[in-house]
Amino acid sequence: MSEQMEIRACDAAVSDADLRALVERCCAGAEGLETPDERGLARMRAAQAVDPEALALAFEAGAPVGVCSVGLPEEGETASLRLLGVCPEQRRRGIGRALEGHAVGLVRRRGFREVRTQAMDSRNRAGTAFLEGLGWASDLGAGIRMWRDLRDLPPVRLPEGYAIRAYRDGDAGAFVRVKNAAFAGETGSGRAWTSEDFRKEYLESPHFRPERVFFAVCGEEPVGTTTAWTWTHEGREVGLIHWVAVVPEHRGKGLGEALNVRALHHLREMGYREAVLNTNASHKAAVRLYHRLGFQDVWRRVVYFKRLNDER
Repeated sequence: MSEQMEIRACDAAVSDADLRALVERCCAGAEGLETPDERGLARMRAAQAVDPEALALAFEAGAPVGVCSVGLPEEGETASLRLLGVCPEQRRRGIGRALEGHAVGLVRRRGFREVRTQAMDSRNRAGTAFLEGLGWASDLGAGIRMWRDLRDLPPVRLPEGYAIRAYRDGDAGAFVRVKNAAFAGETGSGRAWTSEDFRKEYLESPHFRPERVFFAVCGEEPVGTTTAWTWTHEGREVGLIHWVAVVPEHRGKGLGEALNVRALHHLREMGYREAVLNTNASHKAAVRLYHRLGFQDVWRRVVYFKRLNDER
């Protein structure tokens, strides 16, 4: 590490445009590392209101060459390392290690006993090796991206007494009820939805069409749902299987498989040649189903953590 290198808080002299350009340079060339969007950059700036040191830059010969951002939530929660990056031409010179030391030191001074990364793409081998070399441990339960092409799809098979229909006006409440019942207490599923969440993610989306949202019904009662959505995967627009959910009382009958296959057929009818889905490794039954339906793992999300009370 150069004697000319120093780490200091990102001050007002660094414009948002300059910060964005630095972050883009620091993320360049790292497979599986996505540059934060405008909301992510806004969160990095907002962290400075909690502690100016939460957004720090590494400088070498007066020029910024690295950045780290730390999330400092309410007392009792876990601090997060939101971003740590070094410009490609300055890597492997100890700058990343110095930024990590700054972040961990800040978290310790603020009284936290653990710091965790944001979910990382497992293909970011340089990033994962860097953290492991500094004593961070991994939690592989964060998430999985799966892919399959849309050739040779199986037929839709429904158990007796059930049918699949498309979304109708007024179904927002049914969707929310089914989703919340299906994912209650599940790891990685977040908070319960409201009709407002459905409106924002579905009804206000340019991708929304009633025929893309499917319900499994028992009689007239919706008991399962999924959506034939749209996603960008490795720079290509592909189909997305979104929110496969079956209420607990109707599981074990093949409804999840039937909904999934129906949505895959619809995506093919729309002209898509491939589809992806995102799930959590802790949803073991769902992972087995997707593998049985021909999906392959593309990558896994991994979260790293460091317990600070283990250090002296």
